[in-house]
Amino acid sequence: MKSLQFLKDSVSQTWIGFYLRFLSICLLYGALVHIGNIIGLGEIPWAKTPVYWQLMDVILLIFDLVISVSLWLKTFWSIIAFTIGILILQILPYTLFRQYFVISPEDARNLTGLIGTEIVLIIILITLIIAKK
Repeated sequence: MKSLQFLKDSVSQTWIGFYLRFLSICLLYGALVHIGNIIGLGEIPWAKTPVYWQLMDVILLIFDLVISVSLWLKTFWSIIAFTIGILILQILPYTLFRQYFVISPEDARNLTGLIGTEIVLIIILITLIIAKK
C-alpha cells in the first residue's frame, strides 16, 4: 500500500503531470493509427490483414483510448496500467511473436523502432517517479 501512496503522490508532481499528458497524446496518436487501420487507411486493407493483426488493432485501440484518458486525468493507476499494458500488449508480442507481425523488412524496422521508443518512454516515466522521491 505504501507504493500505491507513492504513485498517488507522484501524479501531483508538475513534471510527472506534464509527462503523463505527453504520454496521453502519444497513446491518442496510437489510437488514431489503429482507427485508420480499421477503416482501411493502412497499407493493406484491414479485411485482408491476418486475424491476429485485426485483433491487436481492436485491443490496442481500446487500450490506447482508455489509458490515454486516464493519463490525461493523471490517475495513479494509469501509471501501472500504462507500464503493464505496453509490456504485455506490445513489447512481449512484438518480440516473442515477431514472426506474426513482420511481412517485410520495413515491418521489422518499424517494430524495432516502436519497441525501442516504448522502452525509452517507460524508462523516462520510472526515472521521473524515482527522481521525485
